[in-house]
Amino acid sequence: MDIIETIKEQIANNTVLLYMKGSPNAPQCGFSARAAQVVMGCGEKFAYVDILQNPEIRANLPKYANWPTFPQ
Repeated sequence: MDIIETIKEQIANNTVLLYMKGSPNAPQCGFSARAAQVVMGCGEKFAYVDILQNPEIRANLPKYANWPTFPQ
């Protein structure tokens, strides 16, 4: 599957999805930590993708989303 199709599928299959550096319990940057705290504070279930473990997503999501930085 093409990486853009993978991204589209991830988005379609999750009501709330956070692309971040690390995980909600072990974020790898301050921005990702804050984004995860905000989402967890809402009390909604959410999925996340660790872009540090997914270099293809890290390289292609900014083009797809038209947003250059993470978290998204």
